[in-house]
Amino acid sequence: MSIQQYYRFAAITYLNGSIAALIPVMIVVIPLSILSHGKEVVWTALPFILYSLVSYQSYLLNHDRSLEIDKNVPEDDNLSLRSKDNYLLMFMPAPSLRMLLFSPKGAILGEIRDARYLKLRWFLPYFLDRFIPAEYGLYNVNNELVMKVQWKRDRANVYDSNGNLRVKIEEQERNKYNIQFFNQAFSIIVQSERLFTDIQFKNTNRKTIGRVRKGWMPLEWDAFFKDANTPVLSFDDDLSEEERSIVLALLVKIYRYRNH
Repeated sequence: MSIQQYYRFAAITYLNGSIAALIPVMIVVIPLSILSHGKEVVWTALPFILYSLVSYQSYLLNHDRSLEIDKNVPEDDNLSLRSKDNYLLMFMPAPSLRMLLFSPKGAILGEIRDARYLKLRWFLPYFLDRFIPAEYGLYNVNNELVMKVQWKRDRANVYDSNGNLRVKIEEQERNKYNIQFFNQAFSIIVQSERLFTDIQFKNTNRKTIGRVRKGWMPLEWDAFFKDANTPVLSFDDDLSEEERSIVLALLVKIYRYRNH
């Protein structure tokens, strides 16, 4: 999937949502209003109509974005935890999380998604879905597992593709996490602006090792990414694979239910 295909898929999703929102109006509200001859029933259709209009506008927006990308998206290297220092994050509809990682050239490198996908979870409210064990996988473009993350309340385990435990994460206090790997222990502090427009991951020395920013994107990336608020994930270039996996594991917790 390229960024152009992503915009096309998003457009179709919003269009389907717009049409689906009108079905209750046509099947229930309109017949009831005819039978009852009352205006009160008509007002019940207003939320469905408004949602349909908003979804249709989102369809037009994403459709236009896909047409604006007139360049061929080049194929990029496959994803590894050391393949890139910058990723652009996009989100697909999912019961809990499906986060796509794109290169600045518009090619998809991989995705983080829920390993326990069930259609029933689409209809579960947030407070019930949280009881399902949180297990997420990072997959490359060939759908091969790169790493796995398991969250349980304030603790997480990070495994490699072979199922070997590599990192343990425990939240000591709000936004401060204790990290253990290879018999080493240190802390990572997460500092975030409101609405997650700027998320910084800092080590014990207060050095920023990873960062997610919205509203910050080099002009040359605009050829493929038409939304200036696309989140950009940046890693310190000398970060190890384990340290990068820690940042991604923390992002899983932050963005869970981003597009539920």
